[in-house]
Amino acid sequence: MIEKNAFDFLRLFFAVSIFFCHLAELSMNEELQFLLSIFSASISVKAFFVISGFLIAKSYAKSTSLKQYFIKRAKRILPAYVFVILLSTVILFFVSNLSAGQYFTNPNTFRYMGWNMVFMNFMQPCLPGVFDHNFSCSVNGALWTLKIEEGFYLLIPLLFYFFHKMKNKTVLLIVLYCCSIAYFQLLSNYFQLPILAKQLPGYLSYFSVGMLLYFNFQTVQKFNKPLLFGAILVFIIMLYQYNAYLFPLSLGLLVILLAYNLPFLNNFGKYGDFTYGIYIFHFPIIQVFKHFGLFEQYNPFLVGTMICFVTILMALFSWFFIEVKFLDRYKKKAIACK
Repeated sequence: MIEKNAFDFLRLFFAVSIFFCHLAELSMNEELQFLLSIFSASISVKAFFVISGFLIAKSYAKSTSLKQYFIKRAKRILPAYVFVILLSTVILFFVSNLSAGQYFTNPNTFRYMGWNMVFMNFMQPCLPGVFDHNFSCSVNGALWTLKIEEGFYLLIPLLFYFFHKMKNKTVLLIVLYCCSIAYFQLLSNYFQLPILAKQLPGYLSYFSVGMLLYFNFQTVQKFNKPLLFGAILVFIIMLYQYNAYLFPLSLGLLVILLAYNLPFLNNFGKYGDFTYGIYIFHFPIIQVFKHFGLFEQYNPFLVGTMICFVTILMALFSWFFIEVKFLDRYKKKAIACK
């Protein structure tokens, strides 16, 4: 399989797209609403899941043991995640309308830390007295996707077990794909439960597309150009005439094929992967700026630029001082360069 790809660029692009969507939504500023017509947080999140399906299947296939696989996944997700939860809990005391005693003895402060530490963000999304007058009191609304990601990590070993038993990965993944979409349609359209529909079974179609393309990568590469053209065409049609059963496949093909057809972006991540930091830090930073009314007091584009600058600084800090210290492949590169 070709190792050179543009996944680092694509992930950054999707993270920035989500950032701009949240900037428009949380600021509630009319001048920034045009961002929602350019970027789509929903499509970007789904694209992330496709990439995860592709790369995590590859990671598991190359792991020497189940233990090594889980350690690698934990090292990638947990250090920065735990840091942002703890940092938010402590720092946001300064924007709370409660006193120090009230804040740090409030049960909801500890519920926030506890539930968020186990990825159950929806159980306690807010801190006491924090962002009460914002569009949403949620401290970090972007973190909801990580419990789905973690659920997929846990599901992967079980899927590989069935792959070995059935000897036909493609058929099982197609069945999984169709069942996932049926589940999503049933809960969102029939039972009117869109939030529940978006959880792991409902979004498993995007992971399964990524996995399907990984296991059939040689065939995909053989028909590279026609498939890319077809994926672009179908995806554009889907934007105007949505089809639940075709959209995940068209998006998945488009994302994976773009990753291997943008050679000028293959070395995009050579200085580091700042995507995760941007994703987990941007939401509370926007919330703080909104809390202090800066969008109303100053030029919203200037405020947005300031938020972007602070988010990038936090992403750089997260990468160089937290994330990279736990990633074996980057530690090996550092040793090799000495």
